[in-house]
Amino acid sequence: MKKLLISITLMALALSAGAQNFEGTFKQAKTLKITGKVIKSEGEITYTAPDQLAMIYTNPEGDYFIIDGPFVRMDLRGIAADVNTETNKAVKPQRNAILYSIAGKYKDIATEMDADCQESAGKGGGKHVVLKMRKALPKAYTGMELDYDKSGRLTRMVLEEAGGISTEYIINY
Repeated sequence: MKKLLISITLMALALSAGAQNFEGTFKQAKTLKITGKVIKSEGEITYTAPDQLAMIYTNPEGDYFIIDGPFVRMDLRGIAADVNTETNKAVKPQRNAILYSIAGKYKDIATEMDADCQESAGKGGGKHVVLKMRKALPKAYTGMELDYDKSGRLTRMVLEEAGGISTEYIINY
């Protein structure tokens, strides 16, 4: 009986650990509100909880956005950066907001970024979440819109930035 309980516990841990990892594809649409121009991109996404994210772009080929623990590494349309969020505190809220969104921890975003958080029913039994930051932080998001499927997986994320830039991600598993 004891072995059976241990086996069930280990299987439950393995299943919950597997739910925190995924691979899929994404489509991105960045809208510049001033001009109305939309810049489209797409690629492959991999997430391993709690702090490993890789977005490798297939269009434009060669671009990437990677969160590796405290590090944010990117090369997007020729603009490269390698930031340690432990020493560069301005980028940390953005890093955390992305990771928390994927993990379904949107209430942590609201707490960390001083945001109002509204939840409502989403499509197909999922959840729709809107976050509006009370005060705009430098280099941080002013708002976020998140859609989760009925399993709790992030399927859509919209990041609003100061200056009128809005970026929508559609994630397919």
